[in-house]
Amino acid sequence: MNILSTSGINSLINSYKNAEQNRRISPLQSKLSRYNNLSTAWSTLSSKLTSLNSVLSDLKVSTSSSIFNSRTTELSSADFFKATASKNATPSSYTMRVNQLAKSDLVVSNTMASSTAVSSMAGSHKIKIQSGDYVSYAELTLGSSETNNSIMTAISDAINNDYAVVTSAELDGSTSYNGNGTFKININGTETSIDYDYSAGFTYSEVVDDLVSKITSKVSGVTAEKVTNGSNVSLKVTVNDKSQYISMETANDTGTLLDSSHFNINVAKEKAASALATGSVFTPTSGNSKLSITAENSGYDNRLILSDASGSALNFVGLTSTLLTNRTVTTTDTDAGFMYSSTSATSNGLNSVIEFNGISVQRNSNTIDDLVTNVTFDLTSKMESTDATVNVAVKNNTDEIKGKINDFISKFNDAYLTIKNNYFSGKGGRGVFVGDTTALSLMRTLQNTVISKVSGLPDNAYSYLSQVGITFDPSTGLTMSDSSKLEAAIQNEPAQLADLFNSDSGMAVSLYNTLDAYVGADGSITDISSSISNNISFLNNKIDYIQTSIDKSSENLRKQYERLQMQYATLLSQQSFYSSLSGGMF
Repeated sequence: MNILSTSGINSLINSYKNAEQNRRISPLQSKLSRYNNLSTAWSTLSSKLTSLNSVLSDLKVSTSSSIFNSRTTELSSADFFKATASKNATPSSYTMRVNQLAKSDLVVSNTMASSTAVSSMAGSHKIKIQSGDYVSYAELTLGSSETNNSIMTAISDAINNDYAVVTSAELDGSTSYNGNGTFKININGTETSIDYDYSAGFTYSEVVDDLVSKITSKVSGVTAEKVTNGSNVSLKVTVNDKSQYISMETANDTGTLLDSSHFNINVAKEKAASALATGSVFTPTSGNSKLSITAENSGYDNRLILSDASGSALNFVGLTSTLLTNRTVTTTDTDAGFMYSSTSATSNGLNSVIEFNGISVQRNSNTIDDLVTNVTFDLTSKMESTDATVNVAVKNNTDEIKGKINDFISKFNDAYLTIKNNYFSGKGGRGVFVGDTTALSLMRTLQNTVISKVSGLPDNAYSYLSQVGITFDPSTGLTMSDSSKLEAAIQNEPAQLADLFNSDSGMAVSLYNTLDAYVGADGSITDISSSISNNISFLNNKIDYIQTSIDKSSENLRKQYERLQMQYATLLSQQSFYSSLSGGMF
């Protein structure tokens, strides 16, 4: 091969580059490969340790929210109710029967011909509704060309579209008021004080303007406005959220502004009618209409107390004051009346009624959470006399506690074996962690912690994992070798089991604190990873620099060869020329 040919020059340059790369870059690439492998190994281990610490974080909790306080329930039949036990429920047994489900109070109007014209109800009507601790007023205006159906619809709409509103008395806007003080506005339990000082003399019109400004800026969730009726003015405050109540009481006014001789506001816990009841109009038979009003919440304490505050809208549809006061139960499909009896708190068709450990118990709801501490009963069906009494048992939650401990074992092994497997590669080969004192120290710490005795516990208490069926093998890590021991500990000695993990020197506490020193923000693994990353960056930069240098040298060498090639070509050309001259002379 002609070494000064183009192919020859390329071969020489490539040989030079390969030799330089093998001499100068390959050793760096070997180091880089090791650092990359170390980076991957430490990153993987850090992730495994973080996952382990997450489980340990749950196991080390020693307060009432500890996983070891988890409870579950067992029922001899789940056909009539559900029972849910939260943490710290006392393990115990009960008997229970469901004799009546809670219902929402329901009252219906007379059945009336839908299209019958009504002209006598023209004007404004106000309905008062009480349920539980709350009161509301639903207002409607009827014209002179109504029908039975349209009146029922107007009542229903007034209830369903109502908001809680406080309106003051109408006062002459030009009349002067002199006074000062502070009153409170309570919105769903949040009180806001409104200070006022009109001792210099303000007209009622100016007072309302000032109050609208103060309430708007201070009280969230309400709309305050000035209502003008000719020369008269009044203050109107509307609660924007239908589920919230408002209280503005004279007793909470240090001055005289709210009293009966001025604004005449004395409202305690007024809610929107739509939050207390729902109105509906339906067609029981062709051509007829019927109004129903249903309480929003179930139970005797939330029964409906209805009346015509002004006008006679309820009376017109058959809900007379006598019927409403006496809570007359309807006996036919066409008459007005209540659907459920409600003689007293203990004799009614609205409460749930259960027999608990042989004792009759009533509640407003089908969800009962105040009978047994940390246990909730959700009633679903009434029992017949032939149905067997249901046995209820509250127990330590074996599945949840055991599941968390199994998760600990799994996460521990993930971390432990990650270190161990990175000490050996293949059949006894050297792993990436060989010679790394940090990794070796961590592996030994994990081993020693899980096989060592937990200090500070009573002599007769669990102090080793092996006592609850968890054993350690250096080759495979932790194993649930005898689950029956753990189950027995959960059911019989839950406090001892908890101490094994979450006491001051407990297994979970010790491991968590140890690992936090490795994987925390300032942990040693963070420092190691940062150092490795710096070395990787350095090596990459150095390899790039050397490669650039080799490439530059190669180009310079190529140029030298190319000049020789040109010189060589010139010599060949001259040789050919002189040879031709010599041939011509002979």
